[in-house]
Formats: sequence, structure tokens, C-alpha cells
Amino acid sequence: MKTKAAVMYEANKPLVVEVLDLEGPKEGEVLIKYTASGICHSDYSVVHGVLGGKVPMVLGHEGAGIVEAVGPGVTSLKPGDHVIAVLTPSCGTCWMCKENKPYMCSQMGKLMATGRMLNGETRFSKNGKPVYHMAGLGTFSEYSVIPEGSAVKVGNNAPLETVCLIGCGVTTGVGAAINTAGVHKGSSVAVIGCGGVGLSIIQGARINGAATIIAVDPMAEKRELAMSVGATHGVDPFAPDGPIKQVRALTGGLGVHYAFEALGRVDTIEQTWSMIRPAGRAIIVGMPDQKSKIKLGMAGILGEKRIKGSGYGSAHPKRDIPRFVDWYLDGQLKLDEMITKRIRLEDINRAFDEMGRAEGARSVIMY
Repeated sequence: MKTKAAVMYEANKPLVVEVLDLEGPKEGEVLIKYTASGICHSDYSVVHGVLGGKVPMVLGHEGAGIVEAVGPGVTSLKPGDHVIAVLTPSCGTCWMCKENKPYMCSQMGKLMATGRMLNGETRFSKNGKPVYHMAGLGTFSEYSVIPEGSAVKVGNNAPLETVCLIGCGVTTGVGAAINTAGVHKGSSVAVIGCGGVGLSIIQGARINGAATIIAVDPMAEKRELAMSVGATHGVDPFAPDGPIKQVRALTGGLGVHYAFEALGRVDTIEQTWSMIRPAGRAIIVGMPDQKSKIKLGMAGILGEKRIKGSGYGSAHPKRDIPRFVDWYLDGQLKLDEMITKRIRLEDINRAFDEMGRAEGARSVIMY
């Protein structure tokens, strides 16, 4: 079959929107007709060479759609099911899945590293040559074939054009707050970076009962958006007294119980360490260059401060994705407020330009 997709041929170059060939699903795979796809900062990082990726590649990993067909051996899904595409295939057989950590499924790394399906093949092609797909999902395409475990069924009452955000950014952020950190009721929280992931961290902290939630972002409109979804204070990191002093001033000089970094920068990762109080936790959600190194003060270590990474919000997709959808439907989780624009696939390069200028929270491609 044919599908229209946005293809990356070279880092730091615009994506090319064109028609590809798409082979049908094989063993353990499903064909998805995507309804919508969010544009995540990880896509931007691949385009700009911060994260690796084989080319040519169909990017996108934050989508939702309807199952069109299933391959042999698929038992959990059928044509017509509404699904959200998720990063982890939750294979159930690798050592991380057996330790009840599907968010660290070893097959997820394989999908990301190779751009191929789990059996080593590709389903996209152009003129008989393979086109790879990001995370085995390729949501920047009208249709895609993905592993069965990478599709989580949701109710038909969930608007796919909105809950698509749960596929990556929302689960990464909300999960970081409720799963990785376990933000406790009455606690204080600081979030550095108020894009889609940062806004989701703020919401997870609010849902878990945090009393003080400080949004740290240089863009006034993003701080305002953060306040609308649950932040209690906004901090401009470029103000004369700097972000660390401002956060400490808002917490009686102690610092916060939890500081989250959602930008993927060394300097802001190090700031989280200085924002937390003794025995506090710094949770690193953003993804810097993998060769980066950070410096932490020994005094904080002796003060029992802790730093921890958060991979995909420490999420169990089959448990958390339906739960997050329910939270959206009952009004606890605000997703519509996070969507800055709804665009056509042909507008994707403009959306990346806007992301590079830190404009808006999330653009959503509508198919």
C-alpha cells in the first residue's frame, strides 16, 4: 500500500513529505491508520543530530489511531480498535520486562538504534530501498506498521486527536512525577522547562497533591500556561537573582523536595541539584548529549540528596496509558490546553522551526 509521510534524509535539513510504500503487518505486528501525531522535542533532537538515527527515516513517536489490520499471532488487538502508540514494545521476555520494568524493555533500545522492526526488517520503502522508522512507530506517516506491544488499546470515547500526546510527552512527564519521583502530598516541586514534558510533570505533581509547584522558564507565556495547568509560582531563570535563589526564596530558603529537569542541558541539570533541600530528589527527564558530564557538589551527597534519571516516566503502558486517558476524560489531566497548534503534515518543518525558537508547547499533526 501507499502512505504519505515526512522523511528525514539528512540531519539539519528539512524533512521531505512524500509518498512511500508500506508493507503489511507480519508476525506480532499491527497496521495503524494514524489520526494524529504530536511533535516531540526528541524528534527535533534527531533532526538536529543530538540523538542518532538511521536515514532515510520516518520520524514521529507520539501518535494515536485505529487498527486497520493485524499480523499472525496478534491476540490483544483487532481491526477497529482505537490505540495510542507507545515507545516501549513491552516484550515481556527480556530481563527488564521480567523485572517489571517495561519502560526499560531491551527491545525499545533495539527499535531506537536500528530503525527497524523487531525482526530486523523495515516496512517502509521508496523505490525498493528501505526507509527506517523511529522507535518502530513512524507517526509522521498516515499509516504505519508497529509491534503489537507498542499499541495500547483505549476506549472509543477518547478523542485520538488529543490523547495522542499521552503516547510520549504526557506519559514521560506525568510518569516522572507520580512513578519515578513519587511526589508526595504537601511537597514542594520545581520544574525547569515548561514545554510539553515540563507541563506534564507539573500536572503529575498537582494530581499527586504537591502544595508548591514552581515553573522555571524564560518565556512568560510558558510560565502563564504552566500556572493554568497547576503551577503555583513562575520563575524567570534570566532574572538578576537567578533561578536557584528564586526557588529557594519561595521555599523558605530550604529548597524543594523535588526538582525536575525537562530540557536536557548540563547547566540546568546541575541547577536541579542546587534547588533541592537535604534529602531532596533531582529527577532528570530531559535528554542531553549522551557524552555530556555533570558536576555535583559533595556537600549535597553528604546531605543525602539524590539524583535519578527518569526513562519514559517509569511507565507501565498497559496500566498507565488507560489511567491517563481516564484522567483526561474526567478533567484531572489538561491536554487541550497544551496543544498550541493543529497542523497538516506539510507544515512540519515550520513546526520544527517554531520549536527551535521555543514557541508554544505542542503542535499536533492532523491526518
